[in-house]
Amino acid sequence: MKKVMMLLLVLLSSPTHAQNSNIHHDTGVYKPIIVQWTNSISKSSNISSTSYIVKKSGGKDKLHKAGHRHLIVWIPEATDLHKPITLVLWFHGHWGYVPHRTFEDRTINQLASLSNKNFVLALPEMPWSIHTTTPTKRNSQLWMRPGDFMKFVSQVENILLNHQTHRVGNVTETGKRLGKIDYRIVGHSAGGSTIKRLGITGDLCKLNPSMIVWSDSSYGHWLDNSWDGCLKNNTNTVIKIFVRKWGPPWENAVRFMSEFQEAPSNVELHVMSKPWTHKSIGNNIVKLSGVLE
Repeated sequence: MKKVMMLLLVLLSSPTHAQNSNIHHDTGVYKPIIVQWTNSISKSSNISSTSYIVKKSGGKDKLHKAGHRHLIVWIPEATDLHKPITLVLWFHGHWGYVPHRTFEDRTINQLASLSNKNFVLALPEMPWSIHTTTPTKRNSQLWMRPGDFMKFVSQVENILLNHQTHRVGNVTETGKRLGKIDYRIVGHSAGGSTIKRLGITGDLCKLNPSMIVWSDSSYGHWLDNSWDGCLKNNTNTVIKIFVRKWGPPWENAVRFMSEFQEAPSNVELHVMSKPWTHKSIGNNIVKLSGVLE
């Protein structure tokens, strides 16, 4: 196995290896997350990749067991950062950031089969992570001010730039740039509240993602809030709403769509009949939405 040596300022340290993959993490990162992600990669992915587990920008959290929330960036070996990149930002639901659900079923298993696509996964830990004392609370309570989310996006981009620098031999090339990044967002369940928050602050439209996927996540007025916040003016973003045909997400999505005399051409509502469930939508949302197409 070819070992990778990383010296990214003071950012990344202590590489851990899983199969043909390299996993690097910050000093002080919550150790159970390192172990869980490493095991999940070993179980669920047969592709070579590099992962970075870091403290999330703006992620200080007194209700987290480590006092700070995290970010995982997963880069398949085949991804060429010099070429156009699809960067999938994944917002998990309640009790998330666990191996069997968020790591394996929701992200790695779904994305690994599409390693022929030039993509990167960014998986930020939410305030309702299982590693907090509020695994079903604090919906939308992050990136509260305009610009907060864009600082996080810059953190992700810097990780990619540093990874790219290493790949060319630890020499920073003057004027070196990443390929054009196509941002796409998936919000499953409570992750929809994050889309709501970013619509209200306007950062969602500053990012200008090509696609936003609501994965059975249209609770309350989250759709309305994100739309009224900035999305109504962002007609270049395709908005795909997937709901099972019962329960609050379905009811609220139907209500939201009924308020238009004519549905906007960039908004799609997909109602999934039985046997589709909340869980099965989340576990198949990559294929359902075509988020990597």
